[in-house]
Amino acid sequence: MTLVLELPENLSFLVVDESEAIRTTVSAGLKALGFRYVTQATSSLSACEILKNRKIDFVICELEMPLLNGVDLLKEIRDSNELNKIAFLMMSGSVTKVNIALLAEYEIDGFLKKPFTLQALAQKLPICMQSYNNTNSIESKFQEAKSMIQKYDYEIAVNKYQLLLKKVPNSCRARVGLAICYRMMRNYQKAETMCRQAIEKNPVYVQAYDELGKIYVTMNKIEESIKVFRQAVTLSPSNPLRFERITSLLVEKQRFKEAELFMESAASNGIVYTNLNEQFAKILFYQKKLEKAAIYFEKALINDPNNRSLINLMGICLKDLNRYDDALKYYNMAIKAYPTDTKVLFNKALCFIEMKKFDKAKKLCEYILTLEPTNQKVINKIQEINLKCQ
Repeated sequence: MTLVLELPENLSFLVVDESEAIRTTVSAGLKALGFRYVTQATSSLSACEILKNRKIDFVICELEMPLLNGVDLLKEIRDSNELNKIAFLMMSGSVTKVNIALLAEYEIDGFLKKPFTLQALAQKLPICMQSYNNTNSIESKFQEAKSMIQKYDYEIAVNKYQLLLKKVPNSCRARVGLAICYRMMRNYQKAETMCRQAIEKNPVYVQAYDELGKIYVTMNKIEESIKVFRQAVTLSPSNPLRFERITSLLVEKQRFKEAELFMESAASNGIVYTNLNEQFAKILFYQKKLEKAAIYFEKALINDPNNRSLINLMGICLKDLNRYDDALKYYNMAIKAYPTDTKVLFNKALCFIEMKKFDKAKKLCEYILTLEPTNQKVINKIQEINLKCQ
């Protein structure tokens, strides 16, 4: 108990567990030890959102959770360009061989077997922080290499990953790090080789498939990328962030049908994630599958009702379905929140034109010109309306 008292009281903790009882117990234990800043997350997905928006020093996470388990969360944190290294304590009642193999690639700072006492927690925290602060640890070296990628210093990053490979010859993570560097340096052959080596070393190391698929997308080998992404999804069928990344890459290449198939796979796996609803809606919209797109836009807006981009797309979708009154409701909703958004105002004017309410459309266009006097698209539309009214 003495060592835990040496830790700073202002450390911020995030406790992640789907069990309310466990979260409450661990949080109460941390506060009893003198730590004031404790946040709870019911899932790894909500934990990701918290980590992106709030400074957290220490994560205590359950290993076995639906959709994104503890290993997945750990990998998201370690690999994310948005997050710095965070102390990570994993807790679980049991560990599978597959999880042991994956955890070997992503070093946790500590492991706590359930059930545990307050004394066991108190003993584990300083050990984790000691591991976290060890600048000579393998994880610290990985973070150094990642920081070089963030700074676009790919040659230096390559050197650091190669040094890591000398220390840990079987490391898949170092090979994927090298693959990322080589891809960014446009040496696609070396990048592909590194991924293939990683897969050979550990066939369940899903990050190697993720990166290999990205390499093929960059090379415009879309069919090959789809095959690899399917392997990634087979290995990790419940991670919504993976589906989001894959479909984003395919949408960039305008491969909407293939992106839709991945979204259908996510839906069939029972994955419920707000961002996927938005992504799915856009993919359907781009393919003019408007009825189905409207359903998913509506689902996305339930969780993000003030998203003006979503509202605008929903309005366009309903307008194109000739559901003009419904479209106007959404445009009015967006305009109420963002009264000077000229894009939404213009789309509302287009809706009035299709309804043959030319006077209303013209007034709206004239109002837009008070906001943007040189908007040529609006000027042309007023001229078009004038011709129609002659």
